[in-house]
Amino acid sequence: MTQAQLCTYNVPLAFIDSYSGHPLIVRATDPAAVVRHVSPQHLNRLVALQLLDISADLEELEGWNPGLPIEVVLADPEAETMKLYRLCKLQRSHPVRVVVPIVPGFSRAVRVASFLQLPVKLEGAQPDPELIEELSEALDFFLHNKAVLQPIEYFAGLLTTVIHKQPVTLWDIQEEHPAIVRYVDERGAETLARRPFTVENENLNSFQFELTKRVLSPESECSSCEFFLNCGGYFKWPDRDFSCEGIKRVFRRLRDAAFELHDDLSLYPTAHTESAT
Repeated sequence: MTQAQLCTYNVPLAFIDSYSGHPLIVRATDPAAVVRHVSPQHLNRLVALQLLDISADLEELEGWNPGLPIEVVLADPEAETMKLYRLCKLQRSHPVRVVVPIVPGFSRAVRVASFLQLPVKLEGAQPDPELIEELSEALDFFLHNKAVLQPIEYFAGLLTTVIHKQPVTLWDIQEEHPAIVRYVDERGAETLARRPFTVENENLNSFQFELTKRVLSPESECSSCEFFLNCGGYFKWPDRDFSCEGIKRVFRRLRDAAFELHDDLSLYPTAHTESAT
């Protein structure tokens, strides 16, 4: 079995019959079309539904295949923040996660989603310098606000990998590793999951190896980066010249928080034993 055959494919609803034998994430804008076109045979392979329009008629999905994960993608986080309340009823029958693009004003949507106990996935590599401060504020909210009861990725995944010293990279945490997930665009071309650019000149089967080889060349920023084992060159694609100076500040704050949490957890068995004696 080849690497590609092991992948989950994220496909438009119209392509649901084109990837028989593969686990599927089906994306659509119209819930009524999903209900009409997804058959019981499709459900055997359906991993999740990705809804691209939070303004759509969600009532169509409330009683449809309860328990199926639904990921709602915000197109304009700042403008659509208050529409997150529409997901409360859908949460009763489906695990719901909100995808929030890292664009100006995104942190407000992150806060509201967290108050509604909705898991969040931040989306977007190579953030502009002006977004680093907002990203840092979102990290502080994740680390210190008691309202956060659900994960905010990629913060939660990185925190776990640092605490447990796991060799897991952002490609895995963000579900963009081409050995795991393939995104099929509207033309039928395969690319990285929900990246806003294609990889037509890249071989997805060897993408990770080739990227690592390029970014670890002598004198490169990655070759001396203390965070490479958990980043894996995530912020060096597509622009290999992207400066990671700002994102490293975010990584340092998250790493320091992970070390503090690890130290706190390491004291627990001692405290528990002492109280029992």
